[in-house]
Amino acid sequence: MSHLKKIVFLVIVLTVLVSCKAGSKEKSCAPNCQYSDLVVGLLQTGSEGGWRAANTASFKETAEQLGLTLKFYDSQNDLAKQVAGFQQFVEDPEVNVIVLQPLEVTGWEQVMKDAQEAGKTVVLSDRRIDGLEDYYVTFIGADFVEEGRKAGREMCALLDGSESKKVWELVGNVGASAAIDRGVGFRETAKECGIEVTKSQTANWSVVDGKQVTEAWLKETKDVQGIFGQNDEMAFGAIEALKEAGLTPAVDVKLISVDATAGAFQAMLDGTLNVTVECNPLLAPQVYEAALAAMNGETLPKWIPSEESIFFMDDPNLQSIADGRKY
Repeated sequence: MSHLKKIVFLVIVLTVLVSCKAGSKEKSCAPNCQYSDLVVGLLQTGSEGGWRAANTASFKETAEQLGLTLKFYDSQNDLAKQVAGFQQFVEDPEVNVIVLQPLEVTGWEQVMKDAQEAGKTVVLSDRRIDGLEDYYVTFIGADFVEEGRKAGREMCALLDGSESKKVWELVGNVGASAAIDRGVGFRETAKECGIEVTKSQTANWSVVDGKQVTEAWLKETKDVQGIFGQNDEMAFGAIEALKEAGLTPAVDVKLISVDATAGAFQAMLDGTLNVTVECNPLLAPQVYEAALAAMNGETLPKWIPSEESIFFMDDPNLQSIADGRKY
């Protein structure tokens, strides 16, 4: 081998060794990793009202309390941007944990594989993806199907004795696991009491869209006994549309929402929302704990559920419950 070839060969070997060392940096603290060793890349979905704001605050405040480094990426409710942000975290040598709150259930196979090859620990939070369980350590979040079931049971109770049980459904973003699963769960229990979902359309988790969709439906017919908003914001939009159409929310038309944010409690206190099903946004402590455990080599269950309740307009303790809420 010539002298020049030897030099080239040594340069290639050194480059590979440096690359391998950099690639293994992510888990070099195991099995004694501390929170201070974590550099977390959080892929937030975007801005979707009070729930998402509380969720973001939970991640930022808890990161500061625990002493870990948080890198925040706002996906602006755009799947292509979220996938690009994921890839940025894969390529970032400082990031050793990626927390994904996926906008949609599909579109993740390649970047998940890239993350595994780069030695990143991936945790799903808030929403699921389809398959790919070998590429993330756990999912932390709600049982969206059960949330839908709860809403269906409560709508049955509200419409008990009603001759007609026509219900409209305001759906979240098309493709989001929360939207898909809540719809499945709602129908599962609502059908048991004869509820008929006569209209169902996406309103993109938005107050504005929730109002516009409900307004359009009300121009077609006012034959509706209940509205299921898959989140609080869409239900708020429906409340405004009902008022403007001369109907009394929570009386003429029963309303149930999901999330249980401060706005939902105020709506119940105002008498315009019958029931809200909780979806807990304060997930950061569980997420960071799971990430640390995974970094230290612990095997986690593929799903760690969050604890959730149901709240009612006619609860005599509603004000005191609302006063004690963090979101």
